[in-house]
Amino acid sequence: MFGYLIANIDILTKEEKKQYKSFYCGLCNRLKNQYGLIGVSTLTYDLTFVTMLLTDVYQPVNEVIEERCIVHPIKKHLAVYNSYSEYAASMNIYLSYYKHLDDVNDDNSLRAKIKADKLQRFLQQIEQQFPTQTAIIRDNLNFISSIEKENILNPDLGSKAFGNIMACLLDKEGNNENLHGCGYHLGRFIYVVDAVIDFKKDLRKEVYNPLVALENYDHQEMLMSIMDDCDSYYSKLQLSENKNILDNIIYSGIWSQYQLQRKRQEKGAKK
Repeated sequence: MFGYLIANIDILTKEEKKQYKSFYCGLCNRLKNQYGLIGVSTLTYDLTFVTMLLTDVYQPVNEVIEERCIVHPIKKHLAVYNSYSEYAASMNIYLSYYKHLDDVNDDNSLRAKIKADKLQRFLQQIEQQFPTQTAIIRDNLNFISSIEKENILNPDLGSKAFGNIMACLLDKEGNNENLHGCGYHLGRFIYVVDAVIDFKKDLRKEVYNPLVALENYDHQEMLMSIMDDCDSYYSKLQLSENKNILDNIIYSGIWSQYQLQRKRQEKGAKK
C-alpha cells in the first residue's frame, strides 16, 4: 500500500536532490547495520519521508558520513542518519513483513513467502522496542484483512484503519496533534488511492475493491478532499531544513506518483 510518499525529483534543486538522497542513503545504512542485506532489500522512499519529517520536527543530532555501498561501490556518497532513521528502519522491516505476508495470502507468492520468513526473526525484537506502534500496525492490518474477507464495501473503514497506522508512525512520541492528524489523513489517502488505481483491474478480475459501491463517485475529488484534511495539520508543523523537500512530497510528489501509477495500470490493461 505504500509507494506514494516520494518527491517529484524533476522540480527539486540540485542541492535538494543531494539532501534527499543523503537521507535515503542514511536509512539504507541503518537497515544494513541493524538487519543486514535482507533489511536493505526493504528500503523505501516512504520511510525516508517519515525520517525527514520527524528529523525536522524534533531536530535530533545527525550523523553524516561518506560511504560506498553495493549499489554505489566506486564513488563515495553522503549518508545522513539519526535516531529517527533507526526508528524508520525498524518500522520499514515490520511493515515489509506484513506486506509480503499479504502477498502470500493473496497470490500464494513463493518469493514473498521466502522474504517474509527471512524478516520474521526480527519481529519480536521490534515489538519489544516499539510495542505501541507494532500493536497498532498489527491490529489495523488484521482489521483491513477481515473487511476484505467479508467483502464489506465501505472505504471509510479500511481508510480509517490505515490512517491509524500512519498516525502512529508519524506521531512516534505520542504527543504531537499535527503529526498525528497529518499521518492519519495520509494513511487514508494511501488506502483510497491504492483502491482508485486498482479499481478497473479489480472490477475486471472480480476481486475485492472497497470503492465498488462508489463506482460513479468522483474518486479524484475524494482524494483531493482527503489531502485537504491532511494539509490542515501538515501546514501547522514548524519545519525548517527539510521543508522544501517535504512540501514537494505532500503537494507534488504524491500526485506525480498517482498519475504514474494510473498510466501504468492503463498501459497494462491495453496489453
